[in-house]
Amino acid sequence: MRLNSYLLMNIVFLHFLSCQCPQKDRMLESVVSSAKAHNVDLNQVLEHYSQDSLKLEAAKFLIRNLPGNVSYDSSKLGKYRPILYKLDSLRQLGTMSERDLLDQIDSDWDKLYAKHFSTLEVYTKLKEDLLAISPNYLIDNIDQAFGVWQQSSFKDSVDFQTFMRYLLPYRKQNGYVIEPWRAYFLSKYGQYLNRYPNIHQTTDSLMELVKDYQVDWRKISNYPFISLYDYKLAKMSRCTHKCWFNSMLLCSLGIPCTIDFVPAWGNRNYSHEWNAIVINGKTYSFEATGGKGMWHNKLVYNNVWIDKYWMKSRLPKVFRYSYESAKDGPSVDKGCNSQNTPIRFLSSKYEDVSTEYFETSDIKIPIKGKGIFSKTPKYAYLCVFNEDKWQPVYWGKVKSGDACFEKMGRDIVYLPVFYEHGEVTPFNDAFILQQDGTIHYLSPDIKTETSALLNRKYYARPDIDFWKEWNYGGYFEVSDNESFLNAQKIFTVTTCESTPNTWTLDIPVTTRYIRYVFPEKIDVLAELYFFKKDKQTNTLIKIDGNRIIQHKIDASEMEKLFDGDLLSYADLTKHSQPNQKSPLWIGIDFMEKTEIAAIGICPRNDKNNIIKGLQYELFYWNNQWISLGKKIATDYHINYDHIPDNALLYLKCTSEGNENRIFTWQGNNPKWW
Repeated sequence: MRLNSYLLMNIVFLHFLSCQCPQKDRMLESVVSSAKAHNVDLNQVLEHYSQDSLKLEAAKFLIRNLPGNVSYDSSKLGKYRPILYKLDSLRQLGTMSERDLLDQIDSDWDKLYAKHFSTLEVYTKLKEDLLAISPNYLIDNIDQAFGVWQQSSFKDSVDFQTFMRYLLPYRKQNGYVIEPWRAYFLSKYGQYLNRYPNIHQTTDSLMELVKDYQVDWRKISNYPFISLYDYKLAKMSRCTHKCWFNSMLLCSLGIPCTIDFVPAWGNRNYSHEWNAIVINGKTYSFEATGGKGMWHNKLVYNNVWIDKYWMKSRLPKVFRYSYESAKDGPSVDKGCNSQNTPIRFLSSKYEDVSTEYFETSDIKIPIKGKGIFSKTPKYAYLCVFNEDKWQPVYWGKVKSGDACFEKMGRDIVYLPVFYEHGEVTPFNDAFILQQDGTIHYLSPDIKTETSALLNRKYYARPDIDFWKEWNYGGYFEVSDNESFLNAQKIFTVTTCESTPNTWTLDIPVTTRYIRYVFPEKIDVLAELYFFKKDKQTNTLIKIDGNRIIQHKIDASEMEKLFDGDLLSYADLTKHSQPNQKSPLWIGIDFMEKTEIAAIGICPRNDKNNIIKGLQYELFYWNNQWISLGKKIATDYHINYDHIPDNALLYLKCTSEGNENRIFTWQGNNPKWW
């Protein structure tokens, strides 16, 4: 009788395992012995599967990799959970809009946070799974995982190794409490097992089913979501918790779903997590928000793609949260500790999957200044500039005077460093790992200088242009009555900048009533200005009056047009009526006839342009940030001279704000990194 390919594949895999070094057996014995010392008898699990070779191998895999898996302290959640009960109750009543409801819950969260100071107490105590897990829990987990895998109509797309690494583990990510999540998801969504013909369609449909679980940056999203019970009550969180939820849901139905992440973007601030399914040995990524059409395989994260909204996304590394422990690196080196290792690499529960997403380079960086430490460290690190500091994103081994780094993402500026006592020490110049894999060192040439006229401190996403264009076609009118009958148009917006725009009228207009008429369809604006001229100084003076509106508009929303805050903006689109014959407008009654010399607007913006009146400081990198001086902007751009050639630059607003990016000056323009 001929064996089918599925059974043959698993027999071959088991034979491969049996030929491996007995180190795995020693690891297994060590873990079982450690657990027994704490009254956890893991031999019960091994004995339970003594007659089932596949399940026995799965049990050994789970037990061998128990060390390093931990959960946070759930005993402290009782003081925070009532706020989720209230959120759930208000939703069920249905008497408030989701926006108003969350506003109220955010207010309650502020009070609770102030009372208990911080939720950090939940995160200060860790419990090892090795001491907390029960043999019965492991047995239930193994049986349920095998059950859905073997029943799945697409099981031939998931080999045994993929099953063990991504379907079998009871833990998807460290920190969360140990819960019977498979049973919950199977009872709620089990009817969708094998309903659709392929994994992609099944994933899409399941994500559509849970689209009411929102990704949100509300204050309540800071809640310590370490339990599925709490997450079900909230139905909202940040990306990381939604990824965790998605991975459990899909794995409970036989779909190997992972949580992949970039530790720090290589060309903008912050980090990011998303989900991926692994079938036939290939990775297919999708955003945690899910929904049909959200697949981004080989697109968003390929280090080549440029999005019409986000521009380019550059990733130095992509890691995958792993149940299995890493085999190499600082996390498994006994000589590494919190003093000489970035916290990210103290955990062994990750794997490098960068090559699943983009072309990478193995690089060697010479160690300059060998007297930095009395003894050269064993590991070096590559950093990217993120949130105003150099953040380590990967480690490399030091060999024969070089630091060797594997599988690094391209088109990114890196800084090679050693790490000691929480501080990074550069051992060579910052460099660009270029798109073709070559290295260009950014060694500033102080003998060759240039000048730069700067108008931004952070790269401009394309939506900056969208926000400007939204105002094209808007116009100003004056009238002798508040109904604006027989109104006279005095100015039409045909183009504008993303900073405050002021247009001086060719001939001043004397009027009591003036209004700004929004363009059709989009009624979004940051600021609205009216000016008269001081006859003695010949300068413009901003003036205001009583508001006139033709629709019921929330007063606090409308006042954003006059609050002087360039970051706040009024979104009045929702006040436009579907069958409205005329565009939305905002009028002003000056209470008496007033001569208007100029008018103006400021579109919605990110305030990362140079803003008149704010102070800025330009730096260049030469083993540290060296200042080229502070300047107060007298216009919406600022000029700097004496900039070294081939320098990495960094412009910071010292008055306010926290979004800044590094750049090089190329062809009279900044190239952002």
